[in-house]
Amino acid sequence: MSRALTEQEFNEWKSHPMTRALMEILSKRREQMRLDWEGGSFTDYDERAMALTNVGNIGTCKGYAFVQDLDYETYTGEIDDGKLIGVGPAGSGSAD
Repeated sequence: MSRALTEQEFNEWKSHPMTRALMEILSKRREQMRLDWEGGSFTDYDERAMALTNVGNIGTCKGYAFVQDLDYETYTGEIDDGKLIGVGPAGSGSAD
């Protein structure tokens, strides 16, 4: 990325029909995962398999939520002159 978006550009992206369609897809996927989880779909007799499945699904939902909830303030907090802030080599960070 060569430069940060202006707030107007960001808002245009958020209101673009394709972005709104993508947000709807993510919303439906998150809701389906929630329903599947409530229905016990991610349970397994093997504790390790169940834990790995749940960790993966939690990460997926957090990713969906990050995109859906992204606002201009968060966007600008994530970049610095076009470079991501707080992103280092693999294994150098911590999970939230």
